[in-house]
Parts: sequence; C-alpha cells; structure tokens
Amino acid sequence: MNLSFLRNKLVEVEPQPDGNILVSWRLTDDLLKLEVQLTIQIPDMEIIEANANVGRFPSKECANAPQIIKKVEGINVGSGLRKITKGVLGGPDGCPLLIDAVLESANAVILHFTRPGIQLMESVTDPKQKLEALHFMLQSNPRLVRSCISFQDDSPIMQGLDL
Repeated sequence: MNLSFLRNKLVEVEPQPDGNILVSWRLTDDLLKLEVQLTIQIPDMEIIEANANVGRFPSKECANAPQIIKKVEGINVGSGLRKITKGVLGGPDGCPLLIDAVLESANAVILHFTRPGIQLMESVTDPKQKLEALHFMLQSNPRLVRSCISFQDDSPIMQGLDL
C-alpha cells in the first residue's frame, strides 16, 4: 500500500492602487487548507489588516485562526517581528501555522522591495564597480554594517570604509 501526501505553499505580493501591499499566503495539502491575507501600509510597513480563512480539517489550535490573526494588526514588518509574532500568535491559545504565514509573508514583502536592487547588482560584472556600489549602499544605509557576515569589520567589503 502506497500513501501519498502533497503540500503546496504559495506567497504572492501585489502592490495596490492606494500604495499599500497585499500579501496572500496559502497552504494547501491533503488534509488542511489555510489562507492568510495581510495588507501592509507603506512606508511604515505596518500590517493594517489581517485575515485568515481555514478550509478543511483545521487543527484544534488553528480552528480560531480568523480571530487569532487579528492580533498582528498594527505590527510593523521589521526587526523584532519574529519575537512579536511568536508572542501574539503562539502559546497555548495560538496557532503555529499563522506564525509561519506572517513571517513568510513578511519575507516576501522584503524580497519584493530588495529584488530590483539584487538584480541590478547581479548585472554588474566589473568587480571594482560592484565593490563601489556596495560601499555606496553601506554609506547610505549604515544599519547594514555588522548585520551579516558580509558586512563584518574584517570583511574585504568593509576595507577602506570608516563606518
């Protein structure tokens, strides 16, 4: 006897005419169907509206997902989101799938804004020009310094910069 299990997860980011961003997150598998929609207000990256729809066979902790997801309204996509989301959507009365939905949706929004810059950097083939572009990026956004291994003090990228 063969058993099969299929799971699909999809995250879509759609800019809206009013300037906001609509993020749709869907998880569908053989047992469960859960959809989450977040409306993100720009430039603050604040979640101004959150909705969830539970389809088939919700787990006991996620049966109240439409009410639980409302707790993320007013939270900004940015630093501390992981801890805040676990705090408001987790715990004994929470839904772990909603935590994943919000965090994956936030990642999709961030990628939506960073993808054009990444594509532009990938198109530069001259190493000197690429390094100059990185230096400019670091000078215009000093919060990136020491934010990852590439931007640590002893990194070749950081040499010559006094940040």
